[in-house]
Amino acid sequence: MAKIKTILISLTSFFVFIASILAFYVWWCTDGSIRHAEKTAIPIIEKIENYKEINGKTPDSFVDLGFAPDDFWGGMRTERKGIAYWYEKISDTHYLIYFDISLGEAMYYHSYTKEWNIK
Repeated sequence: MAKIKTILISLTSFFVFIASILAFYVWWCTDGSIRHAEKTAIPIIEKIENYKEINGKTPDSFVDLGFAPDDFWGGMRTERKGIAYWYEKISDTHYLIYFDISLGEAMYYHSYTKEWNIK
């Protein structure tokens, strides 16, 4: 009887451990990774704002900021710390920065609101 009780306690501890790992993984793949990507984009946004201040307009692409262009997408896509960011010039004063979070869904930074939104 004591052996069965020990086995049940061990199994329960194991399943709690696995559930904790899964909970952390779900958090990281959703909210945690999104916040990380938003923070990683801050230097990109700062470079765009500095460029705009100096040149009186938003850059045409990431190339204008000194970022290495993607071979296929050119200056509209760059990578920072393993995250692919996209740039879209709206006008001489406004732009979008975005990164994918799932199939068909992305987080967008709007320069006119200075906020991140899911689209």
